[in-house]
Amino acid sequence: MIRRQTVASVLTTTAIAFCIAHTPAQAADMASAAAPPDERDRGLQRDVKNALVADPALQQTHIAVSAEGGQVTLAGVVTTAAQRERAQRNAMAVRGVRQVENAIEVTEP
Repeated sequence: MIRRQTVASVLTTTAIAFCIAHTPAQAADMASAAAPPDERDRGLQRDVKNALVADPALQQTHIAVSAEGGQVTLAGVVTTAAQRERAQRNAMAVRGVRQVENAIEVTEP
């Protein structure tokens, strides 16, 4: 079982690597996107998390969700490509979601 600390470390490392590969302006845009979301974004984030948790096929996964203006980003680690695709479909089915960026990685158990 993957611990929360491991997931947090993977997400942090991925974010740092992603920022390094971009221009300072793009990194600044990403940093501003990490600012605290407004109430609507928090509600959308909560609804997407609930949709993922409610799916029995995704209950043993570790997926982080962020939302801004109807755009949802999924990040984390799953064990199959089917889980990755299912998470994206579930997120798209949530009312208010306009677009899903799927940054979920598939790794062997």
